[in-house]
Amino acid sequence: MSHKVAHWKDVPEEEVEGAKGLYRRWLISREDGAPNFAMRLFRMAPGGRSAHHSHDWEHEVFVLSGRGRANVGGMTYDLYPGVFLFIPAGVDHSFENVGGEDLLFLCMVPIKGVPPQR
Repeated sequence: MSHKVAHWKDVPEEEVEGAKGLYRRWLISREDGAPNFAMRLFRMAPGGRSAHHSHDWEHEVFVLSGRGRANVGGMTYDLYPGVFLFIPAGVDHSFENVGGEDLLFLCMVPIKGVPPQR
């Protein structure tokens, strides 16, 4: 495939294992022919949270809507629209929704080393 144009709501949503109220959409992935980066959209329901975890790859995160908190390397950061984060490989991190609406954020990760989407 040479390119892809779509609406995010047309991409299937999957529940993230090991988390509470967290859902993921693979907007761009290796299945689309992307050789370097994957773009994922996460939706975290009010009261949702991810487990503390780390990966062998970096993350770039951009908050679109909602309110939340991120714990990155033992530091806590408020999340709200427009906030972005860089999380280096191997750094422990987690996210939680502390607001009354869905927390939506984009997360970009390198294709190499990331398990294939389901």
